[in-house]
Order: sequence, then C-alpha cells, then structure tokens
Amino acid sequence: MATLPDPARSEAVLVGAHAYGTLPDLPAVARNLDGLRGVLTDPAVWGLPPERCTVLAQPSSAQQVLDTVKEAAARATDTLFVYYGGHGLIDPHTDELYLALPDSVHDREYTALRYEYLRRAVLDPAAGVRRTVVVLDCCYSGRALIGRMSASDEIADRAAVEGTCLLTASAETRAALSPPGETYTAFTGELITALGEGIPGAPDLIDMNILYRHLHRTLAAKSRPLPQQRNRNTGG
Repeated sequence: MATLPDPARSEAVLVGAHAYGTLPDLPAVARNLDGLRGVLTDPAVWGLPPERCTVLAQPSSAQQVLDTVKEAAARATDTLFVYYGGHGLIDPHTDELYLALPDSVHDREYTALRYEYLRRAVLDPAAGVRRTVVVLDCCYSGRALIGRMSASDEIADRAAVEGTCLLTASAETRAALSPPGETYTAFTGELITALGEGIPGAPDLIDMNILYRHLHRTLAAKSRPLPQQRNRNTGG
C-alpha cells in the first residue's frame, strides 16, 4: 500500500531564474516558485515544514545551487524534491544540458549550471534519501522569444538520474510554455493545479506515474507542449 513520504524527513529545493542580464525574462517563473512552495507546504497536500522547503530565486552562482542541493540531500532521509524553472542551454560541442542563471549568456554555456553537476549533487553518496524527484521546467534555447521556453524531446533522456523520477516540460517550437496573461508557465501551472486540487478519479495518494499521465492528458487537451517522464528503478 502506498504511503505518503514523511514530510518531517523530506526536503525540497526550488530553484528559479526569472530575470536575466542578456536572455529574455520569464516573469512567470517567479510565481512558479511561490505556487509550488504553497502546495508542497500545504498540510492538506503534503505538509512539508516551511523550513524544509528552500526557495532559491535568482541564484547568484552555480555553487550556491549545488551547495544548497547537497545540504538538502544530506538532511533528507525520506524524499528529496528538486525543481528548476528558467531557461535551458545546450553545449553545441557536447550536447549537454545547462540550466541558465541570471547572468548566463546564450553562447557561453560555462556561465550556466551544468546539469551533470546537479545530477551528481542529487546522487551524493552521503545522502540517504529513499525517493528523489527532479522536475525541470526549462528550455534549451536562450534566444527564445519572451514567453517561450523551447526544448527538444530528448531533455528527459539527457537528464535522467538513476534511482529517481525525472519529470520535465518539453516544448516544441510551435508552442509556448509561458502563455501571456497566465500566472504560471504552462507545465508548472498544471502541476500546481494537480497537486493543489487533486486529480479526478485518482486515489488519494497519487504516484508520479498517475501525475504524469494526468499532466500529459491535460496539456494535450490544450494543445500545449507535452511533458516527459523518466523513471530509474522504482523512481515512479
């Protein structure tokens, strides 16, 4: 029988960059962080203690992000939840994913956070977490128009982590992930709604597979970019 991850032994790290020096701003990302923190700490949803839900808005450096994630992973003994919202960049030489920081530059991937380093922080051998969930709402292209966060279908494959569930927004070039006039980005908005309001017909305790299928159906019905999920071992 499924059991709710113990909030007293879990940690969440929510990272977002919404204002950039050279890349297009994504103002909805700031609201994503507030909305996610609200549902994760809501006693009626998960009840994560506020002190166990760290929000890093506009991180100053890759080191700040990685240190925060490693510290959270070391504290958690049940579940580690890591979220990133913002632009994504791709190294043209290695095809690696980089997560943009406020001062990142499109054609200088070394100014962003290399996802591989975040993956290693999540997989820290010193961590004793039972479950790990990584959620990425990001793009590949730093030249995306304001309100767009483009990504290719391979983002989940490139960012997969052993022993975790990875849930990611995948934007096609024809669709926008941050629709004008909406509070949240398209993907994170549906995620917040599903967590806060529940899923019709689903059990009281929803696993990541149920959540993914719901998000896929909901976004498809609105003709929006479809999310992707990758599970390693029992991550789902």
